[in-house]
Amino acid sequence: MIGNEIIHRRNSILFILISVFYFIQVMINIFIEGLASIFPPAFLFPVFCILFLLIHKKMNPKITMYVMISCMYIYFYFLLNDSPYLVNYLFMWLALPLSAIYQNSRVVLIAGIASIILTFYSFFYLHHEIFPNVVKGDFVYLVLFGVFTTTFLLIFIQKIGEANAKLQELAYRDPLTGAANRLLLKERFDLLKTTKVHSIALLFIDMNGFKKINDTYGHEVGDQLLERIVFRLNSVLRDTDLLCRLGGDEFVILISNIDNLILENIHSKIQCLLEKPMLLNHQTINVSASIGWYYTTEVAHADLENMIKEADRAMYIAKGRELITSSPRKS
Repeated sequence: MIGNEIIHRRNSILFILISVFYFIQVMINIFIEGLASIFPPAFLFPVFCILFLLIHKKMNPKITMYVMISCMYIYFYFLLNDSPYLVNYLFMWLALPLSAIYQNSRVVLIAGIASIILTFYSFFYLHHEIFPNVVKGDFVYLVLFGVFTTTFLLIFIQKIGEANAKLQELAYRDPLTGAANRLLLKERFDLLKTTKVHSIALLFIDMNGFKKINDTYGHEVGDQLLERIVFRLNSVLRDTDLLCRLGGDEFVILISNIDNLILENIHSKIQCLLEKPMLLNHQTINVSASIGWYYTTEVAHADLENMIKEADRAMYIAKGRELITSSPRKS
């Protein structure tokens, strides 16, 4: 789904395009027909001022988007009444492809319906001025043109949306495991800092002896093992948590709105989950992981790289304790 910031930028672009067209049209009318010709186009000047304020103040970009489309067709309605020429009718159809700038099917559908309504009005109420040599039976072809154009734009938006989804998948996901990458981790972390969360935690997971597994069973089995690890981890995480593969056999999990007790429970659950043997290519592989974490309630002042370093340091401390615990004692 397109975010408010992107919609705001597209509102700004469309406003500039409409404003340029509006002022060029007014200047041409003044040059050809004199100052008297600027009414009613000049009547719409306050509407442009209102639109400018809505965009400048970033007041609910989605509502502004619909106001922009509505004002665009109101403008063409006045333009056709004031200057009922074929060229202005043709310019009206430009509003339909312009509406596709938002890549929103509902907006394009509204614009398509509005274009057909204005076509109906122009054809039957301004027929002698705009279509003097066209028989009224040809109205159906103009409607079909609007339907085909709207349908084409809707299909185009759908295909663009699918392509963008694939590009985002490539940009934000690890290609092997499907876990988030550093870019998505950074964006999600920055988003949490701007929302009302009372705490942020970062778990750092390092798989033990992963190089030995690669050397013993081969890199293909190692890759399958990483995919299985990500699947297991995602099975115990909440929808609001984010699993990220930093690289190799290192993972981090971004968690929000928890306390130390919940964090310890999550740590224990993940530790037990990863210690369960995995069956790959008819071979049982035993794995384990060292986990460290960093937790803060100073959300506004939190720094991602610092949290990763602190969680990494805690992981190495945990790994050292595990080595000492697992090493045989000398008599």
